[in-house]
Amino acid sequence: ESQQKEKEGELILSKLTPTDQLILLDENGKNFSSVGFSEELQKKMNSGIKTLVFVIGGPYGFSDTVYSKAQGKISLSLMTFSHQMVRLFFIEQLYRG
Repeated sequence: ESQQKEKEGELILSKLTPTDQLILLDENGKNFSSVGFSEELQKKMNSGIKTLVFVIGGPYGFSDTVYSKAQGKISLSLMTFSHQMVRLFFIEQLYRG
């Protein structure tokens, strides 16, 4: 479990550029309404951030290293969903944002 999180974490971090802002989709993240999420995206775009990178955690979550590098965490729900469902819900929220 720990080794898998570390391996996934290394892979995630290897794909980032220094200017990317990493946002984790995490069960312990901040909850937003659709309007609130849209406003948050707008604030980030207006602040000059070039690239937001949203990452869904693996079955065991994220490594401590990934958590420490992330600039934010958001939660789509207090409930647990499959990765396929999270992708669907998140894409819908990005579309609305």
